[in-house]
Amino acid sequence: MDPNLLAGLMGGKGGGKGGGGLDPAMLQGLAGLLGGKGGGKGDSYGGADGDGGAGGLGGMGEKIWDNPMVRNIAFHPSAVQPEFMEKTSGPIRDGVFKVADGDTVSYRLYLPSGEVKVVVYFWHGNAEVCTAVDHVKDMFLGCDAAVLSLDYRGYSWGTGQPSLGKLCGDALACFAASLPLLDEAGCGAAKRVAMGRSIGATCAVHLAAKRAGKIHGLVIDSGLMSLKGLPMVASMGPMVMGGPEAFANLKEPFDTLGSLEAISCPLLVMHGKRDEIVPFSQAVDCHTRCPSQDKTLKEWPNAGHNDVTLTYGTEWAQAVTELIGKAATFTEPFPAGVLVEAHSLSVEALNGLQGRVLGPQAERYRIKFPDPNGEKALKAANLKVIAEDTSDAPDEYPIGATVEAHSLSNNDFNGMRGNVLGPQGDRVSVEFPEPHGVKALKPVNLKIIRD
Repeated sequence: MDPNLLAGLMGGKGGGKGGGGLDPAMLQGLAGLLGGKGGGKGDSYGGADGDGGAGGLGGMGEKIWDNPMVRNIAFHPSAVQPEFMEKTSGPIRDGVFKVADGDTVSYRLYLPSGEVKVVVYFWHGNAEVCTAVDHVKDMFLGCDAAVLSLDYRGYSWGTGQPSLGKLCGDALACFAASLPLLDEAGCGAAKRVAMGRSIGATCAVHLAAKRAGKIHGLVIDSGLMSLKGLPMVASMGPMVMGGPEAFANLKEPFDTLGSLEAISCPLLVMHGKRDEIVPFSQAVDCHTRCPSQDKTLKEWPNAGHNDVTLTYGTEWAQAVTELIGKAATFTEPFPAGVLVEAHSLSVEALNGLQGRVLGPQAERYRIKFPDPNGEKALKAANLKVIAEDTSDAPDEYPIGATVEAHSLSNNDFNGMRGNVLGPQGDRVSVEFPEPHGVKALKPVNLKIIRD
């Protein structure tokens, strides 16, 4: 495959020259397929030219995804200076969200002049930055949508190193940290859309699946569903992993296709038929696997990976605008994650049982009941919500947030406030004032204090 066609996987750059232990042409192709720099002309998102990484991949097993060599191939962060840092008024506002390990993720928030009906969480390709939405912001603002454009670690004015293994966790952490920001901007009650271009699709799908009750639309633009399913990764993977069997057993760094099964909100999938970076078949897989009853697959016959908005700009904008309109009115009584109770069933043993919604299945919902009952598909008429999905997970507590402990058996801690240090397994690590120090508490025993 001509490396010049590998125009920056996942939104990548152009013109990589490669080097190191592998054959330069082969390395260049790998760089392109893993999101590297490789010869594309870019599009209105802001793709640019650059040179590629080098060296052997090193290491084996699942840890290979966060190997420094793979990271350097998969990500190409650019430093950008903020223009609207910590602004609390005006149509554009820049800032950072804290994530695990003390790193930060930069963002740019775009606000329309009037009422905000929808907030779009946007994740870009691997060689783009959050400010690139400047080129298409008018389309979003024109349909009363705000855009929260998010980076990955180390991009723009953020800190740390980007990582395939941390992408999805960071997406959830940024979502949690964004809620007070949106409240302050006056759009905390607006509906929300998750949108991801290329590698950013992994973040968008993950958020829509894990926070199903809080996301009302999903847009996948030339989206990556499977790293191992990329042509050059599939052809070179067995060589770098020590054989076909080792590569076949290698897990994906994120289960994007599996996560789609939790999604019921309106879905828009868009992809170029001539995309040689992320094959069009991945768009088909995305559309097929998602059980939403309102889903659309847009094919761009003459577009590749990086020229969709150049070739089909008007049609692209129309499709996104229609999805935003659907999200503005979408409601879901039983989103994935809520606790429900079964009732009025002919099988009396199931009546009164409580379980968690896993996702939709045609006109029914898949429910996970405690063993030995397992998973059942029930109609909405036989379910009632017992508790909304409070997302009692560590990533709902952003690093640095002030929290208050409650409902603990040790009354000395109840009412005590501390600062979140980060997740610790299924708990949250909190630093309390001396002499108490650092404690790991369950999310159910914490509440965020918003001043």
